[in-house]
Amino acid sequence: MGTTNGPRCGAIIEIGSGSVSVALAVSEIGKQHPEIIWSKREFALLGSDYDFGRSIKSLLSSLVNVSMILEQEGFRVLRAKYPHLECRFIQIAISAPWAYTISKIVEYQHDKPFVISDDLIAELVKTATERTREVLEESQNRTGTALTIMTRAITDIAANGYRTMSPVGQTAETVAVTQVSAFAETLITDAADELKSKILPKATLERYSTMLIYHCLVRELYAMMTEFCLIDLTYEATEIAIVRDGVLQYSTHINIGLNTLVRNLALRRGIPEGDARTKLQTLYNADSLDGYTEGDKSAIKAIFKEYQEAVSELFSETGDSLSIPKVLFLHSALNHERYFDDVMLAAAKSATNSPHTLHNVSHDLTTHLYTESEREQLKINETDTATLMAVQFFHKQHHCNDFTQL
Repeated sequence: MGTTNGPRCGAIIEIGSGSVSVALAVSEIGKQHPEIIWSKREFALLGSDYDFGRSIKSLLSSLVNVSMILEQEGFRVLRAKYPHLECRFIQIAISAPWAYTISKIVEYQHDKPFVISDDLIAELVKTATERTREVLEESQNRTGTALTIMTRAITDIAANGYRTMSPVGQTAETVAVTQVSAFAETLITDAADELKSKILPKATLERYSTMLIYHCLVRELYAMMTEFCLIDLTYEATEIAIVRDGVLQYSTHINIGLNTLVRNLALRRGIPEGDARTKLQTLYNADSLDGYTEGDKSAIKAIFKEYQEAVSELFSETGDSLSIPKVLFLHSALNHERYFDDVMLAAAKSATNSPHTLHNVSHDLTTHLYTESEREQLKINETDTATLMAVQFFHKQHHCNDFTQL
């Protein structure tokens, strides 16, 4: 996005697996965090069983709804607080299962030192792009759906194993370029383009995968940490990404999320989904099965055992020659993500036969730069962690590009 003089306002849209959120954020250089002046989340009506076609249509309907609310409510709040500030940016983040994040590392080495040139870097980028295109075509053939490239960025360049974003002119025996690309269902990217043309036709549109934003946030919060696994638990999916040497190297997901657990419990107990959701919400809050009937206890233990096994298989399918890193980061659409700590740790241990450490990417963590009164206001406004992550990324890109966009 680059830098601009003065305050910058953006409409920050996060398209999750089962909901869509929109926020208006004002970013100023020199401030530690952006100001969130308004936000709203709309949940999709996904039905009693997961169906890809029906789910994506419901999600698109939610996207239309939040765009209307943005026009009717959000811009009114913006005009009241900042009468002369226009919203000139739209940042859209899309999560699994609608978006995919892939990384390609291309290396050139020689037995004698050489000077890194622009042409060499361009050739490595070209090779990475071709490999990405092959993956895209393979995914489209496998899924039968059209996919669109949203982001193609150079996130890392290493000369003789040392990171540098200004390699040209340096002498090295090895140079490696990492290109991360994000692509998403064309139905959703087309809808995002249409939204822009209708409500903010002159705005600059940036599109990312949620996992790319997640990685950038963790890299900012834990700058000294170079190897870890990111886990994103949403309403309809669980996505993981492997980071090694500070570089996002692999990402994959399964279509099992919080709503899946609700549907599975409702099916096992023969109860409405609303009742199943209430039972699980109570469990997350209390972190205890005390007070549940034996039938409920048995069903809940069974669905979480199945989920743990599915996540363990996901960890085992990373395609990594090594096991997943020892450190895990967990972000969840649920406010009580700590309930899933034991599930993720057990799944990781099952996949690797070794213990791991887990950190929650929680509301408290993502607001550590805010004052106490600001944090309280965010809670009053029900600003969730996913929105906080997205607006912080918007703010970071205002100060300095976190990566070189192609």
